[in-house]
Amino acid sequence: MEKTKTDPRVLRTRQLILEAFYSLISNKDIKDITIGDITKRATINRATFYAHYEDKYDLMEEALSKTFKEGLMQKLICLTELNRVTLTSIIVTLCEFHTNFSKQCARSYESMSPYIESKMIKLLKSVFQQLLSQRDHIDEAAVLRMSAILSWIAYGTARDWSTDGCKIAPERLAEQTVEVLSAGSLLSTLPLTQ
Repeated sequence: MEKTKTDPRVLRTRQLILEAFYSLISNKDIKDITIGDITKRATINRATFYAHYEDKYDLMEEALSKTFKEGLMQKLICLTELNRVTLTSIIVTLCEFHTNFSKQCARSYESMSPYIESKMIKLLKSVFQQLLSQRDHIDEAAVLRMSAILSWIAYGTARDWSTDGCKIAPERLAEQTVEVLSAGSLLSTLPLTQ
């Protein structure tokens, strides 16, 4: 019988592996972390690691996804449609993600940036697709296009903010971004509610 991802032993082991990874990534670049480092820190054997993850990059993807999704879901718990509040919350969460991840993974942050970007864009597209699909008047092709556009705008805005030294509050950055999008034709195609 296969253990499911909800089996308490599986969850506990995965948590040990994630904690070991977070501990290591704060002091080492991802390229310098070995599976042996992770298994030693998590007090598991290599076979156990490989029963849960393909490699350290698979583990890193889960760590990124988990960190971002948890922050985003807390903010979007009551928000079920795409509107100004939702978009603002997404941008603020991305800023918080970049701030936390750059502190937690200071040595790997820059080298991991291209990888982070592709994974975060993928996650954002699925969030935007879900939010946009709630609207009756938008066909599937438009949902896919708008999701891609909004994903890159939200991620790029937060990434540039982080790279530029976080000079304004995340909430103000999000407000400015939503104002710019609202003034242009991009969001005028969506009846965004207040």
